[in-house]
Amino acid sequence: MPLQDPSRELSLLFEGALALGLGLFIGLEREHRHVGSEQDGPTILGVRTFALLALSGWLAAVLEERWAWLPAVLLGLVGLLVVAQYLLGSAGGQRLGLTTELAALLTLVYGLLVHHEVQLAVALALVTTLVLISKPWVRIVVPRLLRTELLAALQFLIVAAVVLPLLPVEPADPWGVLPPRKIGLFVVAIAGLGFVGYVLTRLLGPSRAAGLTGLVGGLVSSTAVTVSMAQQAAREPRSRRACELAVYAANAVMAVRVLAIAAALSRPVVQGLLAPLLAMALVLGSAALLARRGDGRAPVAAGDDERVVVRNPFALLPALKWGLLLCGVLLLAHFAQQALGDAGLLATAALAGLTDVDAITLAGVRQVEDGTLGVGTAELAILLAVASNTLAKCFLARLSGGPAFGRSVGVGLGASLAAALLVLAAT
Repeated sequence: MPLQDPSRELSLLFEGALALGLGLFIGLEREHRHVGSEQDGPTILGVRTFALLALSGWLAAVLEERWAWLPAVLLGLVGLLVVAQYLLGSAGGQRLGLTTELAALLTLVYGLLVHHEVQLAVALALVTTLVLISKPWVRIVVPRLLRTELLAALQFLIVAAVVLPLLPVEPADPWGVLPPRKIGLFVVAIAGLGFVGYVLTRLLGPSRAAGLTGLVGGLVSSTAVTVSMAQQAAREPRSRRACELAVYAANAVMAVRVLAIAAALSRPVVQGLLAPLLAMALVLGSAALLARRGDGRAPVAAGDDERVVVRNPFALLPALKWGLLLCGVLLLAHFAQQALGDAGLLATAALAGLTDVDAITLAGVRQVEDGTLGVGTAELAILLAVASNTLAKCFLARLSGGPAFGRSVGVGLGASLAAALLVLAAT
């Protein structure tokens, strides 16, 4: 194949250099794994071998237009060489795995792929290197995994990646107010946050995991975090302080999230919400710090920090119950707005705020921008939704977490709401 176009020649040189670099990168990991170990010594499949494999694959792809059979023959020959090396090593009494051999075959394929899909080849090569280099971590983590944890991960992936995308986006009920995808997201959020919190607790310990769960979960749904942490506190009274920390962190993020939504869509509305919601977030942040200190002072029995309850950490049935509750609240808010008309916005905000603040925030801000609603009314509706949502979470914490958890969370959330109202009254 003659090369007459200078730009094509430059492109081919770049591809060849990239294929060589990918092979060098994977080979470096394979050869470096023996450095400092008892197996330190000459390596048959090392940096140079992997680099040449990737370069051979790329060259076969370039010459494929002239000899279409070349990539298949090359792949077969390399496969035979890898198998021969494995058999020779086994005959010599060595206990060998297939990881390096499979990595060699994949490196050849990535070299072929560079000529057709550069980005995909680079991404797969990096992922392959990450998998190869994670062997020490895998050896530490895998023995500590429980069968129930693997089952929970599988259930979560099935629900989130298979079932949820199949749900319709638009409402299918006679009233047009129950979007299946949104309700499904709420259910998955509650169940998924419980699972994520469980995993983080196993990896990081109760206090650090609780704070991270609350901050991340608050970006999705502070109500889901409250319900999930209340359920965990009821199952594990020892983790009550850590669960309180997660609830406070999630609700502080919720207040900031409402401000961010309003600021992105309407500057006049956010000006009235800024002071009360910032006061709310500051009180909740202080409560989170107190809960963290209290958790740090709590006595822990020797070895108790490693104790694991053998149950499925992905609890879907309790989350489905809260999904049904969300459906009921959405229907109630719809009928209230129909009965009261536009004047029912505040009543709708109070009802819808029991489960969701973002919907009312978006609705109020959009009506202000459309000129169909006053700024003061929109601010009042949003704050009313935040207040009803906060009170609802106090009730949910008591219902799912028990008297002690409900009392502690109620004090923190109540104080934040009182601070917001005092600032609102002062301004």
